[in-house]
Amino acid sequence: MSTTSPSGALSPYYYKGGYFHGIHFGNYRDDAEAFRDMMAREEAFILSSSERRRILVDLYDTDLPVDVLADFVEHIERLRPRIVKLAVSADRRTLNRIRRALFRGCHLGRGQMCFTPDMEEGKTWLVSDGFS
Repeated sequence: MSTTSPSGALSPYYYKGGYFHGIHFGNYRDDAEAFRDMMAREEAFILSSSERRRILVDLYDTDLPVDVLADFVEHIERLRPRIVKLAVSADRRTLNRIRRALFRGCHLGRGQMCFTPDMEEGKTWLVSDGFS
């Protein structure tokens, strides 16, 4: 049964024979407080279930100054026990910053994370069987 997550994504979302949980953190631009509020709501939603998830995070058009990026990394670290695989989509420049920050501050395995500007590529990776 599909429900809608706090950010408005269907959860679970069926794609190419598999399921994942989408998180729409895009289009917050410079509204850090609204972004932080949505992170807290998504976190509560995911942690309210014992289910482990494949998660796609859309961060297009959301500014991530150092303090907000640190909050995002802490958010992912708190979700870590519930994450099987994590795909992050944003523009290339932002993806590089996010990748470095998550590799430094999060204990997910590097093979559990995918960083891509192409959301379709991220979705396909999430529902695949491998971790490459």
